[in-house]
Amino acid sequence: MAKLLVLVLALNVLACGSGSHSRDALNSLDMSGLEKIESSYSYKSLKILDLDQMTDILREKANEYKTKNRIQALKEGVLIAYSRPDEDVTLEKVISIVKSNLEDIGEWESCARQIVVQSINTLKNEQASPVEQVTATVVLENTLSEFKPAFVKQYQSGGFETAIVEMIAQADIKLSSKVESEKRLNQMRAGGSPSQIAHKMIDNKNKKLKEIEESQKKK
Repeated sequence: MAKLLVLVLALNVLACGSGSHSRDALNSLDMSGLEKIESSYSYKSLKILDLDQMTDILREKANEYKTKNRIQALKEGVLIAYSRPDEDVTLEKVISIVKSNLEDIGEWESCARQIVVQSINTLKNEQASPVEQVTATVVLENTLSEFKPAFVKQYQSGGFETAIVEMIAQADIKLSSKVESEKRLNQMRAGGSPSQIAHKMIDNKNKKLKEIEESQKKK
């Protein structure tokens, strides 16, 4: 089922067309054969941690990579960072601890893609608990927020971030009543599902591109 979902997502995003970079990114969307990125943290356990505590966790993951050459530790660090609700904008202050190492070895995009696919599959899995699904929602919301600046710059050119935004939109994620209840119980802000947020980003992009096109016609 998970492989089928990934295949459908890949085909749907490809149909949207986001430039050659996006098409290249889609060629490796199938996660089969890759080690699952694991984390013992949920959004509930992470939301109470402050900047110093998050920094310590990610530094521990980075140190594990440096001492044991364990790339998976860096990916786990990314998943942990993206699983924390980011109302206080801590993510941008700590993510470079693990992201910079992944970029150096050419593993950042594949890692980001994998945590997105894993999160989508968790939200599509009816057997997943509300806490697991809310954590997956947080991962996708943080991804959209972090990728938005690059996505805006790619309005006309497309790129990796554009492909990821389109993939989340095409996933057509609908939050169950249990997930909505879990979010309300923990006083989390309501803002629609990750797919709805991604669709709004794409709608804004299309509106801007139309304005540019009309402006050019008047010249």
